[in-house]
Amino acid sequence: MPDGFKDRMRRGERLLGFFIGTPSAATVEMAGFCGYDFVIIDTEHGPAGIETIEDMLRAAALHGMAGLVRVPDGSVASIQRVLDAGADGILVPHVASAAIAREVVERALYAPEGKRGVALSRSSAYGTGDSKAYYATRNRHTVVIVMVEDAEALPVVDEIVAVPGIDAVFIGPGDLGASLGHAGDIRHPAVKEAVGRIADAARRAGVARATVGRTAEDVRRLQAAGTGMVCFNTTAMLVGAMQSLKAELAR
Repeated sequence: MPDGFKDRMRRGERLLGFFIGTPSAATVEMAGFCGYDFVIIDTEHGPAGIETIEDMLRAAALHGMAGLVRVPDGSVASIQRVLDAGADGILVPHVASAAIAREVVERALYAPEGKRGVALSRSSAYGTGDSKAYYATRNRHTVVIVMVEDAEALPVVDEIVAVPGIDAVFIGPGDLGASLGHAGDIRHPAVKEAVGRIADAARRAGVARATVGRTAEDVRRLQAAGTGMVCFNTTAMLVGAMQSLKAELAR
């Protein structure tokens, strides 16, 4: 974990990074060479296997970026294998209750804060270092982010973000809009109200906020509102560039 990343995130400092859905360590390296702060390897919607995830995490570490993984769900298997592979933290989708949030924390952190299993893995340098020091300090560096993106989570969002061990809430407007009956319309008033509701709950609980952006103006607007962690999508950017070029050539 890059020094201070978790603390910087919790303070609301500006942190910029990318969702990477393609199984490519080279794409991670590109973000690193360009000076970004983190990557989120997407295994909820992306096809990367665990061996490729390890290589992508190595690429992130080489460039001093935080290597996070969006897991497909909050199960023990999904969380433990990417943390053992060396992920600096996890992003868990569809956390719709405090009970689910507590399970996520338990599975991500070692005792006494959690119940994460002990293993000789890349995360622990395969047991070559000071094991006592590793297990005593690792929880301070592991980032736990929950995604609140379902209508049923809104009435209990204060309870979700208040769960000890949650470092940040990621507001997913796309899924949230779909859950509210407005798929593809993240600017609908109901969606914007729900986003504000989640942000207010996070502010009251003192946890960081993260979300997606598309432009530099998005970053400035979100940062002014107190959301420091903004994530772009490499697929959206590549497709957008291809479409723009094709349209320009057709004129």
